[in-house]
Amino acid sequence: MNLVYIHGANATSESFNYIKSKLGNGLDINYDSRNGFENNLAAMKISLIATKNIFFVAHSLGGIYALHLANAMPDAVKGAVTLSTPYGGAEVADYAQYFLPFSRLMRDIGPSSWVMKQSRNIKIQHPWTNIVTVKGQSPFMHEANDGVVTIVSQKHHADMELVEVDYNHYEVVLSDVVVKLIKERVNKFKK
Repeated sequence: MNLVYIHGANATSESFNYIKSKLGNGLDINYDSRNGFENNLAAMKISLIATKNIFFVAHSLGGIYALHLANAMPDAVKGAVTLSTPYGGAEVADYAQYFLPFSRLMRDIGPSSWVMKQSRNIKIQHPWTNIVTVKGQSPFMHEANDGVVTIVSQKHHADMELVEVDYNHYEVVLSDVVVKLIKERVNKFKK
């Protein structure tokens, strides 16, 4: 089993240090959101071309990359656990792009972006779990949210396992409860 860690937007693989201390190291995929989703995805595909038996552990936007990668290379992937991933898009981005017109990230993550439209149409082909974070509240969103993305967006894909945890968008990567959930799913493939 090859664990592949993909961090969220504007973060680095360092955000997985606690989880890796419990699960073990794997392949860290780093990217820069300013390069655009399409360019980052192409680079990720190249870096994974020789890797088999992939199990993704991804946070937030990293989960969207994992979904696109699993769709592009289904024979190489075993499954995934994603954390706080907004499969329906980040609603606030559709508005924020008017205030940040040069932000590539805002154009990529809004529900009306091509990235999210395609993500909503990808059929999950592997065992897939999204850890849904339900604690937190951003004043910029009228729906229940984890401080960054809405809970509805995290639950957008009905064809995956959804597990709610009482953490916010950032606490999720520091939780022993979450580590246990990931371990349980990874261990299914080690037998």
